[in-house]
Amino acid sequence: MAIKPATFTLAYAIDVLKEHHLLREIVHGRRWTLDASDLPGANEPVGSITYDTRKVEPGSMLFVKGRFKPEFLDGIDGKGLAAYVAETEYADRTKAIGIIVEDVHKAMSLLSAAFYGMPQNELTVIGITGTKGKTTTAYFTQAILNAYSNGRCALFSSVDNCLDGHTYVESELTTPESLDAFRMMREAADNGMRYLVMEVSSQAYKVNRVHGLTFDVGAFLNISPDHISDIEHPTFEDYLYCKR
Repeated sequence: MAIKPATFTLAYAIDVLKEHHLLREIVHGRRWTLDASDLPGANEPVGSITYDTRKVEPGSMLFVKGRFKPEFLDGIDGKGLAAYVAETEYADRTKAIGIIVEDVHKAMSLLSAAFYGMPQNELTVIGITGTKGKTTTAYFTQAILNAYSNGRCALFSSVDNCLDGHTYVESELTTPESLDAFRMMREAADNGMRYLVMEVSSQAYKVNRVHGLTFDVGAFLNISPDHISDIEHPTFEDYLYCKR
């Protein structure tokens, strides 16, 4: 990966996207470029990252994904948006720098990891997948590793997330959105965790929530023809592909 500066900047983000062949173009006002040096504030720290326009603050980078409506950007310049990452430009809605990418989910995963200082490199990450038994196996694995490491194992599961080895908070997704996952990994590493056990759903792979994340240990428990539908996997072959 591109050499990381002391702080996460727009220029560094663009270097990462170029390295992974995700950058399509950069839009600033009426100008299009591929060179970060053309941009004002390219070497200034990005203050925060988010995929929720309601959480934008001065210096934020916004990821535009999912069922996004352009009107969500109305008034965003008043909040101090620095840049947005999207698959299409919104120059008619905001004066912020537009970083246009081939796949915003892949871009968000890679940039989130970089923003939070590559926390996965400070943890031994165990990924568990399978149609059935992921949660039970994840809890057993965390318990074993906690006993071995004196409580230094974090957990991401469909039931709870645990970032300090003993406090459990109800989770929203089996596998968190990539930005949330790397933020929580950063917190876990800062809490002194040495291990992380993750449930990894097939949907997480399908929508690139774990793009760029290399697991130190992986467990594939089983597979059966579940989750075949118009909103999950169109065929069993697609399901198996994502699982494996």
